[in-house]
Amino acid sequence: MNKSRLIFFAFLFFTIITKANVIVVNGLTHKFSGVSGQTFKGEVILINPTSIDQRVIFSLNEALYNCETGRTFVEKAAHINSSTTWFNGSVLEKVLAPKEKFIYKFSITIPNDALLKGSYWTTLMVDVDKPVRKEVSKGIGLSTKMRYAIRLLTDVNLMDDVALDFKQIELKPESQKNKRKLTVKIFNESLFIENVKLSLEVYDFNGNKILMSKTQRLSVFPNVCRDFNIDVSNLKKGDYKCIVLADSREEFTGVNVDLKID
Repeated sequence: MNKSRLIFFAFLFFTIITKANVIVVNGLTHKFSGVSGQTFKGEVILINPTSIDQRVIFSLNEALYNCETGRTFVEKAAHINSSTTWFNGSVLEKVLAPKEKFIYKFSITIPNDALLKGSYWTTLMVDVDKPVRKEVSKGIGLSTKMRYAIRLLTDVNLMDDVALDFKQIELKPESQKNKRKLTVKIFNESLFIENVKLSLEVYDFNGNKILMSKTQRLSVFPNVCRDFNIDVSNLKKGDYKCIVLADSREEFTGVNVDLKID
């Protein structure tokens, strides 16, 4: 019998999920910053809120980023920013008793290489092995499992100046009627991950500011694009002057934009 498995990924910064078999309580992004040869110690805190045993399996995946497909997880892939070989975690699996709290401890050691510079990363996958639900339909077995992807990010040696570029700014309609958004594609030219927030200022023909909007702060990985969306549905038909600012590490990169709403 052919079986297909649907795996649902949980990418939440705070995972208080009442129906989850196992909960990660201290976040899904862990960031370290240091110099060549330095070792960091970290931990992932898990809780089994259920009344039955839960088997948890730990593994490492590579997260690949590019402008076309965004983020992809693979078990093995060579890329210059991988820190997988720097990782040390002795536990491969653990059975959590009902209501048990478990602290998964790990370390990351930066190689003693003075030439290393930039952001490096690996992803710790936490799979809850006990199926949440099983079904059989027309000869196809389906099982759903909980998987957490925990990002382990390491900045090595002195950071460069922020180097962000506006690759594309495009007005796009939303699926809802009379909704539209301004999509800004940001490219990170530096060696380091940048946490970027965009702000948009819109001025009418008379120079009056009629809209000020900001995005959430998002990570843009080295030599990768990321789209930021700003809602401009409240703008009436007409021509506008806009200023778009990208903020990372309190350094700002800006561009002037002419915007026409039809």
